[in-house]
Amino acid sequence: MKFPLKTLGLLLASLALASCGGGGGDGGAILPPQAGTITLTASRTNLPLNPNNILPYPGSPFMAEVAFTYRNNAGAITALTSDATFTTSSPSTVSLSPPDDPSTTDINELATRVVSFHDTTNNGSYVFFATSYDVAGSSTVTASATDPNTGRTVSKTLTFTVQGAPPLPGSVTLSPSPSVVYVAGVGGATSSVISAQVKDGANQPVPDPGAVENVLYEIVGDAGGGILSGSSGSGSSVRAKTVAGIAVVSFQSGTTLPPGPVQIRATVDRADNNVSNGISDPISATTSVAVSDGKLFGLVITSPDLEAITDNHVFEGVDSDGNPIGGLDGTYSFTISALATDRQGNPVVPGTTIQFGVIDAPLSGFPGTGGGTFDIAGGDGNPLEGGTAFSAPTGHFTTAGGGAGPGDTLLVFGQLVTGNFDLENARLVQSIANATNLTVTSAFNRNDTTGSSVNYGAVLPYVIGRATEVNITASGTTNAIGVASTKLNYPVSRLGKQTIVWAQGNAATSSVVRTVADIQPVRLPGIADAQLSVSPTPIAGNTTTQVTACLLDALNSPIQGAYIGFSFSGLGVGTGSIDGSIGSGVIDSPTGFDGCTTGVLVTSGISSDDADAMVTFTAGGQSVDVPITVSTSLLLQAFPSSTSGGAVTLLLTDGSGNPVPNAQIVGECTGGAALTGPIAPTGANGRTIASISAGGIEFVCAGDARNTGECVFSTGSQGGPTATVTVLGGVAVGPDFSPLGTAVCAPTP
Repeated sequence: MKFPLKTLGLLLASLALASCGGGGGDGGAILPPQAGTITLTASRTNLPLNPNNILPYPGSPFMAEVAFTYRNNAGAITALTSDATFTTSSPSTVSLSPPDDPSTTDINELATRVVSFHDTTNNGSYVFFATSYDVAGSSTVTASATDPNTGRTVSKTLTFTVQGAPPLPGSVTLSPSPSVVYVAGVGGATSSVISAQVKDGANQPVPDPGAVENVLYEIVGDAGGGILSGSSGSGSSVRAKTVAGIAVVSFQSGTTLPPGPVQIRATVDRADNNVSNGISDPISATTSVAVSDGKLFGLVITSPDLEAITDNHVFEGVDSDGNPIGGLDGTYSFTISALATDRQGNPVVPGTTIQFGVIDAPLSGFPGTGGGTFDIAGGDGNPLEGGTAFSAPTGHFTTAGGGAGPGDTLLVFGQLVTGNFDLENARLVQSIANATNLTVTSAFNRNDTTGSSVNYGAVLPYVIGRATEVNITASGTTNAIGVASTKLNYPVSRLGKQTIVWAQGNAATSSVVRTVADIQPVRLPGIADAQLSVSPTPIAGNTTTQVTACLLDALNSPIQGAYIGFSFSGLGVGTGSIDGSIGSGVIDSPTGFDGCTTGVLVTSGISSDDADAMVTFTAGGQSVDVPITVSTSLLLQAFPSSTSGGAVTLLLTDGSGNPVPNAQIVGECTGGAALTGPIAPTGANGRTIASISAGGIEFVCAGDARNTGECVFSTGSQGGPTATVTVLGGVAVGPDFSPLGTAVCAPTP
């Protein structure tokens, strides 16, 4: 065996030491064989900055080709028995990519950006690529491999330098945090941090300026007594220095409002990155900070999406796994929020109290004519500006809906009539004088947003009512963005009912306390997604039949007072109508207490060749297509066509619509649905009943898409008609969550 000279010298030295030590031994030692070496050769190690982060591609000016070679201890190129690994120390400066693998047609490996990867080398040789990115500096690329003879790890490094522009300012940007502050003494934040980001011409942070300051901050215009504070002191003009390209000062508000948002300008010197010695080549940026007095002036009730609904539960403890258990208590809670602003549109000071209220009675027409109409209402209300009297020439305060009384709420919709914004008010009734006059407990606003009180007379819409079936959390306080929230609580048996919600807060002025309010109708919502089902399906063409449509929420609670739309299509020369409306429209009656409505459907002139004939029903964001069939053979229909379990009526008729008695109907269920008993033959009316169970369908958490199965019914004869019923799986429930996450969902039938 041959050893290089250096290795031989080490061996001789170790033998000499052993003999001098006097400690014995085996008379000699043999060192393990030396591992091989890695060579990295790059087409170039200086790369230009890649400010737009262009991905690698053949011939890219931002890319270097790197050759990897592995040699054994004798210097011969040697194949590796395991993959080599390649890593970059600073991926934002230089990233790596392997060569494209032609066998992977769905991806171009070369056009990827990776921090580290491993790959099989070709008999000890390999080529990979290093690409610059948007940060100037240096990055160390390391290649490592396991020596096939010794099993030791061998590595090699190569340093790449990414060059940027000269280290002088090329741009400056400003950002305040927060962007709104309050005058001193009102309780809100009085300072804002103003950050300046200074970059060079290659979009890199400028170097730290050392002992000098390189950013000049100035207040532009009137700041209402506000000042800037920086490393050079405080005042309307201060200097600061960047650290990693960022300089920071603070703006402190004064005790009075400026005439508008405070403008703050930052300037840097492109010539020498130093503003302490004057500025010869300025670059500037401007930002603004709003200064608010925090006083409430505007209020808007927002409409959150239906994910803001909670299905409430009775808490009955926890199970053996620690999961909460309990049943639904029959109520929902709906989050209502109000956005409060000052006169300039800034958020009011955090912690401002907003009062909430709701009325739902006296109301008539629910659900027979929709959500219902408030009985004590009109369009000719006349509040006394600055006083407590209210009148309405056509009012029926003492008779409508059983009459109003002390403690009821008077809602005046001032925003609906131009010039009466200030009279959007909610007031408690103190006494009823007669049918057209009453008194409230606190004075109405003066309607003087222009500076002078204006009286337009009896022109304002109004409603008088009280809460009988719903309640609401009485107050909330605003957060940092001026939003206060509350909960509207209501029984699931009243989904779709009309209510009116109001939010109101006090806005103190120098002389009087005025109120700021917003009043919005809210129909009590169910939990999305809605479920729309229609029966029968299919519908026999060229006949008159009753069609039933039902609208439920995601937890099977009926949505009442909802109108179901419809439209016919594919009828050829035929026609279709429901309740006399031809082609399209809505079923005359809204959904009732069970969430269902029925209409009379008439079709005529439809040919058996019109295979695409159908009627589409829509409600609650859902649609259901029901085919219309014209046939001389038998027709089997199912009522309802969608169920969560229970009885389903099956109707068998001939081609003329006549019932077919004494026919045996059979059914087959899949997806976890099942029949719970035999199906009797059809009676004289062509009908029979099938009982379906959904117990085998897996439950889901509230708000998730429900699992479904189906049951297909037929006459049992080859080629006979069929009817399909969709079977909906159950919804798991658990207290205090809506929709319930799968981690805490406690399945309960």
